[in-house]
Amino acid sequence: MNKQKRKARASIPSATNGNDSDGSDYEVEWHVKPTPPKVNKAELYPLPPQVTKNLQKPARGARKVSTSSESDVETGEGLPTLTTEQINGILETIKNNKRFVLIVKNVNFSTAKEEIWQHFDQAGRVKGVRIPKHRSSGFAFVEMENPDGFQKAFLLDGSYLDGRKISVNLSESGSKKSATRIQLLEKKNAEILKLRKKNRKNVAAEEITLVPDPTLLQKKVPPPDKYLDKPKRKQLTKKERKEQKQKTSLRAKFKNLEKKGIKA
Repeated sequence: MNKQKRKARASIPSATNGNDSDGSDYEVEWHVKPTPPKVNKAELYPLPPQVTKNLQKPARGARKVSTSSESDVETGEGLPTLTTEQINGILETIKNNKRFVLIVKNVNFSTAKEEIWQHFDQAGRVKGVRIPKHRSSGFAFVEMENPDGFQKAFLLDGSYLDGRKISVNLSESGSKKSATRIQLLEKKNAEILKLRKKNRKNVAAEEITLVPDPTLLQKKVPPPDKYLDKPKRKQLTKKERKEQKQKTSLRAKFKNLEKKGIKA
């Protein structure tokens, strides 16, 4: 019976034609449905045209929003520094004249105190660098030792520190500053920028540069020290030592005879 069933199955023609190259019994077609685009609520529920026009119009008394190019703070890149007379005049208006403090803005948060110190060391001796712990933007305070370094530090305004263009402005010493003091500092910094622009034609201001004077770079030989720079004595030979001992012994003998009152 089993043999007869097998023969009957073999005699039945296959459902598939001989055209299929793969020889598969069935084929499945995958239909991928495209994802519909996301629609915002503004597109679903658009505002009337009159309302959109009113929104686009600026409100009365409102300030114009500055673009990215206009928002950049004007720096003194390429401008000369202030003259000594101008710096003395500015320092007279500051209460604590003995401290030469500057504020450095647009500082990277990853920059260390040592990097800021080395950058401002080009201008002169740096007394200290302070980076506030709680700050919303990158800035630091740099205090110079003398007015010469304070004067040259303005030439670093617009220079690059750790990949960022920094701005160097005047500041005052003190932890707490009121709104009026901040406004006064802003006015002074605006005056300093105007003076620096005028100093383009001033020879005295243009001569001040960060390049050190070649005469100062020459090593000055210090005067000889009495104790440290004494000439070294030559080592005596054996013969010279014997002769020196004989001379000293003879001198000692003669001194002893003179003490006794005997003339040699």
